[in-house]
Amino acid sequence: MKAIIYQWLLIGLCVVLADNLHAQCPAGNFTAVTGGQYTLDGNKTLLISSNVGNITLNISNTGNVICLAPGVTWTQTNQTNFNGSVNINVYGTFNYNSNDNFNSSVASYINVQTGGVLATNTNGIGGKLLINNQGTTTFTNTGNVQFRDSFAFYNFGPDSKLIATAPSMVVFGSNTVICNWGTMEFGSLENADAKRFKNETSGVINISRYFYNHGSILNDGEINTLCGKFGSSACEFIIGDKGAGKEFENNGCMSIKGNVNIRGAAFNNGTIIITDGDLTIDKKISGYGGAIVVANGKSVINSDGGYNGTDMFFWDENTTGHDFDEKRNNNPQITTVYKVVKRTCVKEEAFGSIGDYVWYDTDRDGKQGKTELPVSGLKVQLYKYVSDNGTLTAQTGAVTDQYGKYLFDDLSTGKYKVQFILPALGKAFFTYFKKSGVGADEDSDSNPDNGNFSDEITIDTSFPSGDVKRDNMTIDAGIYEGSTPLPVTLVSFTTTKENETVLLNWATTQETNSESFDIEHSLNGKGWSNIGNVKARGESILKENYTFTDSNPVDGQNLYRLKMNDSDGTFAYSTIRSVTIEVSDITAVYPNPVADRLYFKVKDWSKIGRITLSDLNGKTLFQSSKEPVDGVDVKNLPAGLYAVNVTGLTGATSSYKVVISK
Repeated sequence: MKAIIYQWLLIGLCVVLADNLHAQCPAGNFTAVTGGQYTLDGNKTLLISSNVGNITLNISNTGNVICLAPGVTWTQTNQTNFNGSVNINVYGTFNYNSNDNFNSSVASYINVQTGGVLATNTNGIGGKLLINNQGTTTFTNTGNVQFRDSFAFYNFGPDSKLIATAPSMVVFGSNTVICNWGTMEFGSLENADAKRFKNETSGVINISRYFYNHGSILNDGEINTLCGKFGSSACEFIIGDKGAGKEFENNGCMSIKGNVNIRGAAFNNGTIIITDGDLTIDKKISGYGGAIVVANGKSVINSDGGYNGTDMFFWDENTTGHDFDEKRNNNPQITTVYKVVKRTCVKEEAFGSIGDYVWYDTDRDGKQGKTELPVSGLKVQLYKYVSDNGTLTAQTGAVTDQYGKYLFDDLSTGKYKVQFILPALGKAFFTYFKKSGVGADEDSDSNPDNGNFSDEITIDTSFPSGDVKRDNMTIDAGIYEGSTPLPVTLVSFTTTKENETVLLNWATTQETNSESFDIEHSLNGKGWSNIGNVKARGESILKENYTFTDSNPVDGQNLYRLKMNDSDGTFAYSTIRSVTIEVSDITAVYPNPVADRLYFKVKDWSKIGRITLSDLNGKTLFQSSKEPVDGVDVKNLPAGLYAVNVTGLTGATSSYKVVISK
């Protein structure tokens, strides 16, 4: 059993390919029209912004992108020879009915975005095309559809849906990878020899007729054979015997309408309910706390069959004593130990979490310093939006431990906020809010302009465990001690880019002995320089508005804060605001995923100070201060998720996630 569990730990690779998806269609080198011919020979982008029919594509090299805009339909029946790779980002509707040849050593991707539609009449997909689906993908061919060698399909996110009810059979071939977080619907399904077939906790798979499983499968969610929902009356579930590493494992809920034949080794840690069919066990089935219920059929253990494990349960509804109808096991090496107890299937609920760290921000820069100490015993309150009218309701509280850590777990899908509650011990404590300018895992998320609340946090339990969309462990706060309260009550502070300048606006409602505002600028949040001064009103109970223009911001990130000076010489700092004049000097990191060499497309290499490639443990695997003309060789690195950091001469850093796939 342990060997199976360890094998499936590798399935974490399933989640990372979703990082290949793009946020929106970029400007293109070409804009498609029906009948047009386009050469994508490396780092070229074709934009489809209006309805088009067949186009002619010449694909070579890597880094190519085709982007189908929202509300737009592209229907393609002409064959293309893919001698290079391309990412096809589908926001509209892609009717993909061409029989293409994928000859490149680098895979191409169809990325179906949320709201996007992919409809294809293909009868087979090979390993040089992979599909990341966050929208709807439909297979319309009425014959058999083959997922061929090394093909991968990722049904990613709560809105993802695969509809394959038209094909008479969908077959998962050797070395295929299928991961499901959404909904999949099949007429008949044969897992012939999948390398990995995982149905996540949030996943639902509905099969109308037959389900033949010969390859490895791990079910953490829900699998149903429905019998007739799509027009057929017969159903059956068969577990074949492909040997070690190709076992069946169920940790979730399975409802089978039809006969169940277990002909290969299986592990059942969840519940299998056979609603209308016979159960035949020809091989050993075991597990931890698993249950089988036969509601209306005959149950038989044959010569090499067995049903035993740790705290296993069995129930045959229409048999006297509710035990098996027959036990024909003549193999003394296979024991049969279980309890005759009826179990119902309770699908494991997925939960998310929010948490992180509170520290003494002694240098008041809004960033966790290596020598800055944790704050223990600080109260943190969790709130959740519980209705459509925006009602924010208190949920539960926590207190930071000796290491400054706190945690809210067992969270359901929803929108949350965290409030950091400052001590009331006669000293003035202030938190600094710094949403941008430093990494999310290092900045302070407590906003003193808004009651020391964080920004809104969305938890979506349909994402994999560890994904920041499900487990957000970056919500932290820095505090520091002060001897006096703020000389002013600052009610707003904003920064806005206006062409090549930055406009600062702020407003106060209470001013007592206030003297002036120093405007301070920084590139990295550590060193600050004074770039201007604005005289304060001095004494006021009305709302006072102030402005300042920075005429000489730098390329990249610009950080601003106000030093609010009192007439007695005391002062306090505002929150930190960030404006990016140029999002990044780097244009592309490609291909992504990558199997051989990773390349960089940069506007101006003279502005780049350093490029690094590191693993998720922070270990630097490649570093260069010069342009890597031949790219970075990654073919000997293990498959998985890596980080690329590009640092400019100003100190600004852009980070990118890169998937190395084999």
